[in-house]
Amino acid sequence: MKMKITVNNDYTNISGATPQLIQTLQSELTYTDKAKQYQLRRLSRTVWGRTSPLYKQLQQEVQGKLYTMNGNDMMISSAFYGYLLENFPNEMKMASILDNRKHTGAKIVVPWVNKPHPLRPYQQEAVDLMLSNYRGVINFATGLGKTLVATHLVQQYKKRTLVVCPSDSVAKQFYDQFVECFGKKKVGFYGGGKKQISEITVGIAASVSKYVSEFQAADLGLVIFDETHHTPATTFFDIAEGLRGVGKIFGLTATDYRSDGKDIMITGGCGHVLIRRDIKWGVENGFLAEPYFIIREIPTAGRDFKDDKLKSYKEHVLNNQIMKSRIEGDAKAMMASGKAVLILVDEVAHGEELSKALGIPFATGLDKKSQSYVDDLNAGKIPGLVGTDGKVGEGTDTKNVDVLILANFVASKGPVTQAIGRGLRKQGTKTKCLILDYIPMGSTMLSRHANNRIGFYEEITDKVKVITI
Repeated sequence: MKMKITVNNDYTNISGATPQLIQTLQSELTYTDKAKQYQLRRLSRTVWGRTSPLYKQLQQEVQGKLYTMNGNDMMISSAFYGYLLENFPNEMKMASILDNRKHTGAKIVVPWVNKPHPLRPYQQEAVDLMLSNYRGVINFATGLGKTLVATHLVQQYKKRTLVVCPSDSVAKQFYDQFVECFGKKKVGFYGGGKKQISEITVGIAASVSKYVSEFQAADLGLVIFDETHHTPATTFFDIAEGLRGVGKIFGLTATDYRSDGKDIMITGGCGHVLIRRDIKWGVENGFLAEPYFIIREIPTAGRDFKDDKLKSYKEHVLNNQIMKSRIEGDAKAMMASGKAVLILVDEVAHGEELSKALGIPFATGLDKKSQSYVDDLNAGKIPGLVGTDGKVGEGTDTKNVDVLILANFVASKGPVTQAIGRGLRKQGTKTKCLILDYIPMGSTMLSRHANNRIGFYEEITDKVKVITI
């Protein structure tokens, strides 16, 4: 029996597939949530933990699948169609394919009010790929123009559009860009107390997910997920599922991977990667500032919590005078030499200490002044800024950064890559960025994480120097 594939906007149905292909797809479209797996492991250490309701709940949730079976027939998200073409070319050539996908949404008239920068060739390539595909992910390193690409796509495609953003600050950046280019009457904002659905709507994911039905009725033709590596989060994935009938759905990100084992959900929500331009490509082609990494070994003392990140952080960073003095000293020296400094932290308490010690603002995202602090740094009005990962480490447009100090001690490649991107945007005569990192030698866990980061840095450049004790 010949394999038959029927592709609709929402789902793809596969019948007549070989048992081997079905088995492979089932394996590929099944994931293990590593965060919940870790929780289970910790709970299993005690009798109380193993018998708790949470343990039983996690056992049910730790594994997930992105397919359903009806006998020998399989149904998967239509976002996986490009994935099938890419990973099973021989099988797809032999299959009988009925493609029922179609464009949706009301036509809109969106002339430029203020025309933005013209697209570079690689950016136009991304727009062309989105115009010729129904689903997909655009993976551009921070600073390579994801927002500009989205703006030109909206103007060229001319269909009612929803842009979903992970936070208020990222959403406001998109909103301001669209208002500048298309005028305020064309653009609505959904979230933070506002429920304005317009020809182009910028929405905060947490708000949109609660009212997906309103967007199902909005006659959308295009949905764009910014920072689409958040797709596996409940809010993002619920939106992708709820709007799966929309003609075009795309994701924008600098990191199309995760550390929790749920990468496949990015593809299931938005599709496979259409184009990838990473930091290394951006630097080599002159579109990003060149990073220079200096990593110092710091002889921290204290208890070695080998499997507890928070306790290790408190012991060897937050409450460790040797580490704090080194970070503060580096920041003071750089600002004294006229360099604009951005310091990223993981904990608010650490940021507050650094802000007070250095006499510079702290952008936590918890108050309305956070974005104005970023604007002041970009304008050169302040010598430095402390920011949390949540506010500044992802999505925020920081331009004027000569020195980036990574005091957040993250381990996973995605957050590390996002953080590095905060320092690599070019502005004026800036062509390079110094990035400082630290190895807390008294902590087995934090030292291991630091060595992981060094490996990520070396994938980007050979300009990586480790200063040993």
